Amino acid sequence: MIKFSVTGIFFLFAISILFTTCKKEEGKGGLSTIKGKVYAFDLDRLGIKVDSGYMANVKVFISYGNHTWVDDNTRTAIDGTFAFEWLNKGDYRVWIISECDTCPLNQRADMRNVRMGKKETVTLPDFIYYY
Repeated sequence: MIKFSVTGIFFLFAISILFTTCKKEEGKGGLSTIKGKVYAFDLDRLGIKVDSGYMANVKVFISYGNHTWVDDNTRTAIDGTFAFEWLNKGDYRVWIISECDTCPLNQRADMRNVRMGKKETVTLPDFIYYY
């Protein structure tokens, strides 16, 4: 026959409540990944394409949930790839900002909204960067 103390029963009850009521919010700590590539166009002062290809060292930003600020960033690898790993289930916004002479205000943003599952890898369509 198993005997439980009042303290032991309370401890088991508290643990069970903790696991059933916790909801992980967007951000790091999960098993999901968002990845993609950045394709760049080199434009001259008249806006005519001079060169193009996947670009290294472009800063890629991410916001978690409904945040209106940058939660994290990374840079693209030599082949234009990037990844945000270890994300929880939820909603994310990923974007880049081009700095080009022919864009309005000398900048152009390319943004994607992503809804992640619990253990999922989402590959985004290529971002377009102008310089």
